[in-house]
Amino acid sequence: MKLTAAELAYVRAQGLYITEKCDGCGRLLNQSVRYTVTGKPEVYCSAACRDFAFFEDRREAKKQASPRRCVYCGAGLNGKKRDAIYCDAKCRMRANRAEQSALPAKVEKSRTATQSNQGVIEAKNAG
Repeated sequence: MKLTAAELAYVRAQGLYITEKCDGCGRLLNQSVRYTVTGKPEVYCSAACRDFAFFEDRREAKKQASPRRCVYCGAGLNGKKRDAIYCDAKCRMRANRAEQSALPAKVEKSRTATQSNQGVIEAKNAG
């Protein structure tokens, strides 16, 4: 996808000659490395981004990226079901934990009174 005028001006101010960004995630594209799908005009920054856009399902994209190999450790999947993507429960749990740790932590709201709502609490108690 082509950069907008504002994005292009910013990139030029940084001294870079980049004109496109990834159609999947929006990252700036390196001019020498590009990933595409045959017959489609979209351009992607990585094979994983392209596979996710093509299959529209993260599980299917992982499975297609490494056929008959565990997506966590790379071991063979001989003797497993055809749609298996992990070699055993340990790899599945490790992959899930790694994915959870990569996600931003949820911010827990405080249950104590703050200065902004202290006036409301005092008004309720007084009334």
